[in-house]
Amino acid sequence: MKIKDLPAPVTASKADWLPGTTWLGFTPTDGDLGSRNKCQSTIQRQFGSGYVIEYITETFQKPNDGFEDDPRYIADREAHKERAGRLIAVHKLRTTSRSLETILGPEEFKLLQDMWAQDGKRFRWSVAFPIVESYRIKDPRKAKEILGPDTYARLYAHSSATLRPLRSEEQHLIAELEIERIHTKNAWIGIEDEFELAERSEINSDTERAIARDLAALEGMEAERLAKVKRRAAWIADKFMRERQKAGMIACDACGFDPADLAAKLGVKARRFLDVHHKNPLDEGIRYTTIADFALLCPTCHRVEHVRLRKAKKTSSE
Repeated sequence: MKIKDLPAPVTASKADWLPGTTWLGFTPTDGDLGSRNKCQSTIQRQFGSGYVIEYITETFQKPNDGFEDDPRYIADREAHKERAGRLIAVHKLRTTSRSLETILGPEEFKLLQDMWAQDGKRFRWSVAFPIVESYRIKDPRKAKEILGPDTYARLYAHSSATLRPLRSEEQHLIAELEIERIHTKNAWIGIEDEFELAERSEINSDTERAIARDLAALEGMEAERLAKVKRRAAWIADKFMRERQKAGMIACDACGFDPADLAAKLGVKARRFLDVHHKNPLDEGIRYTTIADFALLCPTCHRVEHVRLRKAKKTSSE
């Protein structure tokens, strides 16, 4: 998979000496609510509906006094030697009302501030965006080699408390980078934050029934959560279908069947001849799924996919 295959563009870059694994943090100008809200809205506007590419700086900051021999600091410093100057990951961020202390837990948050907060101002990285989807960049080259010296300098020569928005030419330079999906511990935040959105939304009944069939094999969830997971999946599938209709792409993704002529002869909508299909139903409720997890299939191809999924599940359990 390449960056260009993602369902949305990479819109900005984050530069830091520590890699983000479960969240990316930003430090507001002050610790009050107004400063935090301003910082959060700025970052949210910068990445929009796209992805963020993460760059690790050549320099590595020293912790506060007393933490120079901390095992975590030493491990991070050693790991930095391999990552320095490289583009290491692409992340999907989630705007959430949860504070960094809530995301990390009070003990972890206290340690973070003890180690890194400057001048006693205990709001370091306090504007936090959970990472709900993440991909490792497989290209080992330095960012300067990938981007070229001029683009590299524009993006990373100066420090920034926010993101660095990417221009179209910079997006083009990273489009062919190979990536692989990695486990995202905080995917649950994105999933659960969207339960309420899905519950408040109107969803096409045909789409809802199709997704319920796709998710029939889900097991191990309590009934209340399972209902929420199915509702959220149908909500995303409905968005997927609306985007396909808006783009005029109403054809089977597997065999190419285009029902336009048949629909015109019968006086019905072409959408009635195709099903919305969840490509990864067993990931629902575990991984942060998006419209990229759905396909538009004719009934025959839809049945074939279900046979394939059942065989794959049986093989994996043997």
